[in-house]
Amino acid sequence: MTTTTEYTVGELCDGDCNNCPVIGHGNSRMLTAVLNALHARFGEGVYEIVQNHCPNFTVCHECRMDDFCHVEGCEFAPHASREA
Repeated sequence: MTTTTEYTVGELCDGDCNNCPVIGHGNSRMLTAVLNALHARFGEGVYEIVQNHCPNFTVCHECRMDDFCHVEGCEFAPHASREA
């Protein structure tokens, strides 16, 4: 059984994406690693879920590319399904 819960921005964050404390925090490297591994393994379904909840979570903490893409040489690129 699959359960999906939809949240509004106000319930989980303040909606100020440009000043997101989660993405700017050093520990978000782990978030990048986990979400990229999920995307590489399970594909675009993961992208859709992440994008619907928080578009910032598809940004790489290291190279700052979006949509689970990475620049050449990014340490997360080997674990990604595509490069920019």
